[in-house]
Parts: sequence; C-alpha cells; structure tokens
Amino acid sequence: MSENALSQPLRMQQAFAQVILESLPGLLLVLSVALVANFVAPTLEAYPFFKSYLSLKDFILAIIFGIVIRNTVGVPAVFHPGLRYSTILTKTGIVIMGSSYSLAGLVSVGTQALVFIGMFLFGTALVMMWLCRRLGMSSSLGACLAAGMSVCGVSATIAIAPAVKAKNEDMAYSIAVVLMFGLLALIAFPLVGRLFNLTPEQFGAFAGVGIINSAQVLAAGFGYSPEAGTVAGIYNIGRVVFLPFVVLMLALMAASQEARLGNEVAKINKLQMIRDKFPVFILGFIAIVCLNTMGVLSKPEVKLAKMFMEWAFLLGFASIGLTTRLSDLKAAGFRGFVFGFGVAGLKAVGALAAVLFFMK
Repeated sequence: MSENALSQPLRMQQAFAQVILESLPGLLLVLSVALVANFVAPTLEAYPFFKSYLSLKDFILAIIFGIVIRNTVGVPAVFHPGLRYSTILTKTGIVIMGSSYSLAGLVSVGTQALVFIGMFLFGTALVMMWLCRRLGMSSSLGACLAAGMSVCGVSATIAIAPAVKAKNEDMAYSIAVVLMFGLLALIAFPLVGRLFNLTPEQFGAFAGVGIINSAQVLAAGFGYSPEAGTVAGIYNIGRVVFLPFVVLMLALMAASQEARLGNEVAKINKLQMIRDKFPVFILGFIAIVCLNTMGVLSKPEVKLAKMFMEWAFLLGFASIGLTTRLSDLKAAGFRGFVFGFGVAGLKAVGALAAVLFFMK
C-alpha cells in the first residue's frame, strides 16, 4: 500500500479535528444561550403576567436571547463556524420527534394536516404570484416572495432562487419580509391561542399553517405546550414535503410570465427538481415512527428521545437567534413591510378561522 493511501485517513482525521476545534467556541456559545433560556423560562412563569398572558417558554427565549446578543454586543468571527449547525439540529429534532407517534396517530393527524396545508400553501403561492404581477414586480422576486410566504420561509426562498434566476436583492427582500412576520408571530400567536382558548391540537394546526418560517412554527408550538409543539411539527413536516411541488409550480409560473414578456426561458426538468428538493430527512422521521409502532422503542427510550428532541430544538433555535441580523430587515423597506404583513396576516386569520370551524 502506498504512503499516500496510508496518509489519507490521517489527513481526514486531522481535518475533522480542525473542524471540531473551529466550531467549539460557537457551539459553547449556543449551549450557553440554550441553558440560560432553559433556566429563565420557569422563573418568568412565577409572575402572573408571563404565566397567564405572555408565556415565554425556553424555545422562544432561546431565539430572542440569540437575536439580542447578535444585534447588541455582536458575535465575533471566532464563534461563526459553530453557528452553522442550526439546520442540522432542527432536522435532527424532527427526525427524533417520530418517537412520539405511531403510524395510526400519524395518519390521523397527518391526513387533516395535508388537506389544510395543501389548501393554504398552494392558495397563498398563487395569490402571491398574482399580486406581485399586478404590482409590477419581477417574476423572480414574485416567485421568491410566494415561496417564502407560502411554504417554509427562508428555506423555500433559497430553494426557488436558482430555478428562477433570482438576484441577491430578490432573496434578501423575501427573507426580510419572512423574518419580520416570523419574529412578531413568536409572541403574537401564543397570545392569540390563549385568547381564543385553543386546544393544543388547534394551536399546533394554527401555528403550522399560519406561521411562515419552519423554526418559528416549532418554537411557537412548543412554546404553547408540548402537545401543540408535536402537532405543529407534523404540520411543519407536511409543509416541507410539499416544498418541491410548490417550488416546481412557481418555477413554471415564473417561466410562463417571462415567456409572455418575450424573455429567454431555461428548460425546467420537473422530475430532477422534485428529486433535488425532496427533504430526505423526512424518511428518517417515518422510520422512527415505524420503529415506535412496532414496539421496538421502550417507554424509557421514548422518554429519553423526547428529551433529546427538545434539546436539539433548543440548541437549534439558539443558533438561529445568534445568526439573525435585524439590519437585514431593512432590505424589504416600508413597502415590503406592509405587503408582507398584509398577506401573512390574512393567511394567519384564515388559519385561525379554519381551526376554529373545522377542528373541535
């Protein structure tokens, strides 16, 4: 065996160790924010105002504390490598959440969720594209806004951007609108839920349909109650499953709009787009559900999985907060603020009406 072949595993180990060392400061910062949020949340509940009206659970506090740190004292560059795992952490939490469901329970909740989500996702996307066209916005900006406001916020905006050749300004505008509404929703949705005395199932559906960004859906759901968080998680999974199909629809609509204007349109490979955008981690969630249904997981193991899931979410939310720059919200401007909140607000009102009338 050659010396080069022998040294390759050693180089891989050294590279892995280097990644760990670079990420360690940021990971410790994320852990610190999560621990503070976990400690402060029960303390706040000792006060009647926070217990009865403004319930700020550790999931919501982790995001808020992270945002405050990022936008006041700032986060030095040495911490940045350790903040890139937020998506991995939240997706890990979703996979482990499968231990809370059996196949029968998943079908029971999931069937209604898919109906609600399908109506609101495709409906919102179509309305957004129509509005953007009426307002004279470019097809790429319209597609970014429609994806971001209908499916799962930032992730959907990033997913659609290459397909419609969106500019960086288009993405920044869309993400700013999504973040503006999402930050308000973290506080407003639990208040609305308590005002209307929503059950955990109703609130989970309300958050899963009405809140735009995936992480904020989960944070608001678990902020309301553990049961509401689990239901919101199922709705969030449904939204992610629909992601490639909504992206495909918007890409085709944007291409059609450009063709009518006489612009050159790139050919869209439909099957390739669906395959590329399909969320593979959902298969892990389904696998855990199947294991739980077959009785492979014992009660102590399910309890341990639930604890692991909660900490995966808590750490992921803290990381998201630490990477959220409020200065990015300026990209949307006043017009974007009004436009985004108008559409998102109508979607939230529709979601509330749907759960009040169709979920008992």
